[in-house]
Amino acid sequence: MPVKPLHEPAKDTVLTPPGKGSIQRSDEAGHYRMLWIALAAVLVLGLAVIFILPSVIQSPQQAAIPADPIVMPGVESRDVANQTMQDWLQLRARLELAQASRWGEPVWGQSAQAADSGARMLAQRQFSAAAHHYEQALQGLEQLESERNMRLATALATAKQALANNQLETAVEQFELALAIETENQDARFGLARSQARPAVLQNMAAGEHAEAGGDLVAAQVAYQEAALLDPGYEPPTTAFNRVSEALDAGAFQDAMTRALTALDRGQSGAAEKALTEASMLRPSDVAVIDARQRLAEARQQTRLNSLRQQAAAQVKAENWPGASVVYRKVLALDSMAGFARAGLEKAEARMELNRQFDHYLRKPERLYAAEPLANARQLLSAVNSAPADEPKLEKKITTLQRLVTQASAPVMVTLQSDGETDVSIYHAGQLGAFMSLQLELLPGTYTVVGTRSGYRDIRKQLSVKPGKPNVALSIRCEEMI
Repeated sequence: MPVKPLHEPAKDTVLTPPGKGSIQRSDEAGHYRMLWIALAAVLVLGLAVIFILPSVIQSPQQAAIPADPIVMPGVESRDVANQTMQDWLQLRARLELAQASRWGEPVWGQSAQAADSGARMLAQRQFSAAAHHYEQALQGLEQLESERNMRLATALATAKQALANNQLETAVEQFELALAIETENQDARFGLARSQARPAVLQNMAAGEHAEAGGDLVAAQVAYQEAALLDPGYEPPTTAFNRVSEALDAGAFQDAMTRALTALDRGQSGAAEKALTEASMLRPSDVAVIDARQRLAEARQQTRLNSLRQQAAAQVKAENWPGASVVYRKVLALDSMAGFARAGLEKAEARMELNRQFDHYLRKPERLYAAEPLANARQLLSAVNSAPADEPKLEKKITTLQRLVTQASAPVMVTLQSDGETDVSIYHAGQLGAFMSLQLELLPGTYTVVGTRSGYRDIRKQLSVKPGKPNVALSIRCEEMI
């Protein structure tokens, strides 16, 4: 597969060159504090040079040099020298924060030398000469400040050209110089990372070329891919990877089509499908793939129909009519003219309805304790009094329902106990009056027995009569006076 070249990071992404830690804010703050301390020291030293040093420390040679006459022109020269020195110190401090000492040579050093000369002239009270030297120093820094963007552009252009020519030492040096000029420059950060990764890229390229020359295209593809991933912006690894990948794909396609056609001829649809999938992933629009897929579709449909027919027969044998119905519908979805599926679906749906009716009573036999459901069950049994020989499950349901209907139709002996003072009645059965003990027959079901007695609170009880469980007894009497 062709590797997708990665793109350079977006401009707002901060890249960290390999092998270097990220620049911490705390380190920058400490760096700035040290610079300002240094600046303060320089200012104090400058003032000392101007006002103290000439009066307390003079060499014999200095003592021999006559001072400028104390006149207004001399005072003006001293003021000019002092102001120029202050301007130089301020600009130097600003450029020091911008790391000009790293990228401003030789102008930075020349400015420092001129300032040193100015300091010596101040110490000797030669103010005109001092002003001249400080003016030279100041002009050098001003030139440096104005050239900053140009130096940045030059460093980046030189670095990029060096990287393109695999002159890695120069590329690293120039990208680092660009970062010294502008710490957050994304082009420089990304370029430095690429430059530092380039040796590994070239090593992988060499390994890929060696493997390709030896006919090991897989190893060559791996090596070229690793090279491309290390530096997505470097075109040669991507080009080599795509070339080798195309050669591998051509061979793989031919092999897959050979296996697919062989499997089709042998009726091995599974193997044919697998091989065609491989081939279509490589060349999905190839005519050979399209033709082979048509052959495979026809063969697989026939195989599928045969398989579904067998599945339907198994479901019918198991009397799993919902399952058989599902299978028949699958057949008709493949071939709407399949006669066996149409007939089979009609029978399956009829059997599903018949079994549903039997299951309605078999799942809750107590339904039969009511007159209307009992009559419906008897009607169902009269309509289906026996099942086909190949449907034993249905036959069992018929037999079970016949037994339940018989039980639900047989009265059960019930004994009621009372006190002879309570009038007893059973809902839906009748008024029984007062008695001490009474036996009666009731059909299976749940009855509500009510007792009433003048001056006493009525009493109500549930009587559950189940088939096959005679001698059901219940005591009911009103005992709580009102």
